[in-house]
Amino acid sequence: MSSTPEASGEDEDYAWFDQTRAEIDARYRAARRHSARVRILKIVLPLVSLIAVAAFVVYVYVMPSLPVNFAASSIDVSHNSIVMQDPHVSGYLSGGRSYELKADRAEQSLQNTKIVTLQNIGATIGMGHDDSARILAASGTYYSDAERIVLDNKITFTTTTGIEGALESADIDLKAGTMNSEKPLAFRSEGSEIRANGVQVRDRGQRISFLNGVKVTYSIPAESSQPGQRAAPSVTE
Repeated sequence: MSSTPEASGEDEDYAWFDQTRAEIDARYRAARRHSARVRILKIVLPLVSLIAVAAFVVYVYVMPSLPVNFAASSIDVSHNSIVMQDPHVSGYLSGGRSYELKADRAEQSLQNTKIVTLQNIGATIGMGHDDSARILAASGTYYSDAERIVLDNKITFTTTTGIEGALESADIDLKAGTMNSEKPLAFRSEGSEIRANGVQVRDRGQRISFLNGVKVTYSIPAESSQPGQRAAPSVTE
């Protein structure tokens, strides 16, 4: 039985309606997906912008002032400073002398990126002839442009040549291989001790001058006495 023209027209109308509704549903779903993307972008783009700004600050203002051989376990950027955890700087100075500087924490101001404050510092400085000095301090300041460290709290000083010391402050010039202090200190070597209120270290540790109220206590080692003789007593000057 053949369909009437009226029935055929109705079928075409329903087909057109179904097709139009399918297109509307597809467009609606696409619009929802687009809206979701827009909402996500509204959240993500500001975060990406903040990260990009922070990276730009680190790259432009901080990285040029740091040595090439610099490392840190983490670097955080705030509005006015860079905070670094476990920073580590090493390199070579004039004459091929090596140096290494470590700390638990370092903070670098964005206003002056060449000055870094340090906490729990350990520095090793070459003195020449394969000798070196090891310095520990609770706090200090590192001047990267001058390769200079100023330590100001709980400082201990040891060298591979057998010298040990304790200081209240120390101004160390990594380029020149010198150290100055104008506060009380005590140095010990091979059983002898020197106390003073200041010190100057020159020639990469080859020449040390103690200043202001110097007190020296020294003793002759027991092995230097003749057989059968008692060791000489200690002498204080």
